[in-house]
Amino acid sequence: MSEGKPVPHRLITLAFSHYNEKARWALDRYAVPYREEPHMPFVSSLAVAVATRGRGGAADRASSRYSTPVLILNDGRVLTDSTDIVRFAAHRDGSFFPSGEVTELVDHYGDQLGPYTRLLAYWHLGRHSGMIEQLAADNVGRREAWLFKRIVPLAGSQLTRALNLTESGHDRALARLRQELDDAASRLDHRKYLCGDQFTAADLTFAALLAPGLCLTPEEGFGAILPDRASLDDEAQALIREVRTHPAGQFALRVYAEERRRVLP
Repeated sequence: MSEGKPVPHRLITLAFSHYNEKARWALDRYAVPYREEPHMPFVSSLAVAVATRGRGGAADRASSRYSTPVLILNDGRVLTDSTDIVRFAAHRDGSFFPSGEVTELVDHYGDQLGPYTRLLAYWHLGRHSGMIEQLAADNVGRREAWLFKRIVPLAGSQLTRALNLTESGHDRALARLRQELDDAASRLDHRKYLCGDQFTAADLTFAALLAPGLCLTPEEGFGAILPDRASLDDEAQALIREVRTHPAGQFALRVYAEERRRVLP
């Protein structure tokens, strides 16, 4: 008798989040069977609360107890951190976390890159009327998109407070993004990847968490739909061009082309 297909795990996501892309990428890379349940902001937190019976995960600098991604394994275990999901997906591949240097970079980008690209993305979303509603229409089911459209005024004010969407917050985020790009480019001098000659979790994390600044498309490998670059204003388009033409941005685009697109299901 042949064995049946593995029972897929459940991946609860905020559909267009770069931290969720990090988890999706690792699961796809290692052919881990999963079923994604994509949501919009606030609805995703409710989904996490329900799925974890109110427990959620551990809050940190970049996330709350009810942040995504959350992977509910088919044996009942629950992973509530994107790095834990990457480690789970790659657990048979010792070359993916080969050194403390890789682990340190994964943690560093989680703390010092991801929060700032997220802030900048929401900053520009808030300056384009109807764009976040379009993200809902593109990434989640019609019922949730309808519901989200009606809570956008509340969601917008909550996001402004939670993410510090202020002029000073924007300026700090932009400075941090530029610093991280320059530091990554320095690491890549005479190296193929951030930690040497092989693709590791550090490269995946950097490229995934830079995705909002690149405004990647599904054709380029991103696992959700981001805004059409042509629909953005001049300031947003100038930032995307800056990131895409920076040597570190060029590296991230190459990593997506070579290591992400070929493993998409």
